[in-house]
Amino acid sequence: MIKFKLYFDKDKETAWLNEMSSNGWSMNGFFAGFYRFEPCEKGKYTYQIDFGNKLFSVSDDYKEFMAEADIEIVQTWGFWVFLRKLTAKGDFELYTDVDSQIDHYKKIKKMFKAVTLLEIICLFIEAASATVTKSPVFWAFVFIIFALVIAFINITRRTDNIIRELNERKTGIEEPRNRNVSPFLIAGLFVNSLALLLPIESHYMKLTAQLCAIALMLVGIYLTARKK
Repeated sequence: MIKFKLYFDKDKETAWLNEMSSNGWSMNGFFAGFYRFEPCEKGKYTYQIDFGNKLFSVSDDYKEFMAEADIEIVQTWGFWVFLRKLTAKGDFELYTDVDSQIDHYKKIKKMFKAVTLLEIICLFIEAASATVTKSPVFWAFVFIIFALVIAFINITRRTDNIIRELNERKTGIEEPRNRNVSPFLIAGLFVNSLALLLPIESHYMKLTAQLCAIALMLVGIYLTARKK
């Protein structure tokens, strides 16, 4: 069985893979959002997703360590490593102490910050190209990249909050939380940026775009402010 899903949150992805396993489907392959499953005994495997140090590969030491712990490396994708262990062989946790969990999520946060910056640069390049060429293909890429930027910003902030919670557990001192930014706020800023790129002669189109941007930003500010 093949299923397609896009996950940017590895914790939610892990929970989904374990839910599939509990329903009798074990993931045995992955490619660009496509998960391959095969039938298995319900709950046969427990899955975890690790963040490695190499693209699409792991070191021999890593393989040896996992083999000794009876952990199977199912798939590598980017820096992500899909792992599973027979449930009958006991609990499966990758990072059992707070310090190692903090280091783990800091590496994830660093990666997402770098990817977000790269996507923002690509977004403005595509937006400029779309404005000049007026090509629908360029505009399609603009909105796809924009959606990715929103997702990466929110998962970066969520990861930061996880790190804060772990630090609180370690120190016992409460720290302020970051709120996830509403997509409406980011959409408003984006539409306003596009409006500024429109030629001067497109007066009514520019005005309409800016009014839409203001409305989106107001909704976004309200939704962001009311999130706990």
